[in-house]
Amino acid sequence: MKDFIVKHKKLMIFAAVIILLTLIFTTAELAVPMTVADKTVDDISTCSIPDGDIVSHGIDVSKYQGTIDFEKVKDDGYSFVIIRVGTGMGAKDANFETYYENAKNAGLDIGCYYYSYADNAEEAKQEAENVLEYIKGKRFNYPVFYDFEYSKLLAYNRVDENTKMINTFCKYIKRGGYYPGVYTSNSIYNNYIDKRTLGIKWDFWVASYIDNTYKSKKYSKSFSMWQYSSNGGVNGISA
Repeated sequence: MKDFIVKHKKLMIFAAVIILLTLIFTTAELAVPMTVADKTVDDISTCSIPDGDIVSHGIDVSKYQGTIDFEKVKDDGYSFVIIRVGTGMGAKDANFETYYENAKNAGLDIGCYYYSYADNAEEAKQEAENVLEYIKGKRFNYPVFYDFEYSKLLAYNRVDENTKMINTFCKYIKRGGYYPGVYTSNSIYNNYIDKRTLGIKWDFWVASYIDNTYKSKKYSKSFSMWQYSSNGGVNGISA
């Protein structure tokens, strides 16, 4: 897979099973699925190309995973990792640099994401500038994802402004020489943004829980990646 530090005209459709491991936890039992914010949460994701074949498997991590043995992750059958760069208006993830280097040394393909707390397009631009500073000089095989799920914005029900924010972030990431993408929930995708406008511009990684198995193949072909469940565990991560 080509590096996305250079400009590309089109991103291949990723087919992936992704274990979303954004853990805000009070327990060390990684294999126990929880769905509340103060417990361990393992979200499994997938995305399929039109015929439903799975191309690759990977994990999504942030500082809450603590020390990760990426060699064991790779040996467990995962080929890529999406690493959190940071959050909000300048909070870099404390483990981003370490995760990036260790995942790279383990031979894993790498992407990253930034959890947005922006309230408007100008703040989304600032977040993009922060990301470009944090990832400067790094090479990625997967996109730089804009994590758009901040609940405060949903109460506004302002489709136009939300759409503008996503476009602004992605345009600045692309201008910086990286391939942008958008992570969000199925509800936000369908109700709080202009999916027709954004869907033809950017690749989406969407959370949509149906029956907790990618084998159902109940996904939207407009998605490049699909988060489908809230169960799972990965060797090499013990936090």
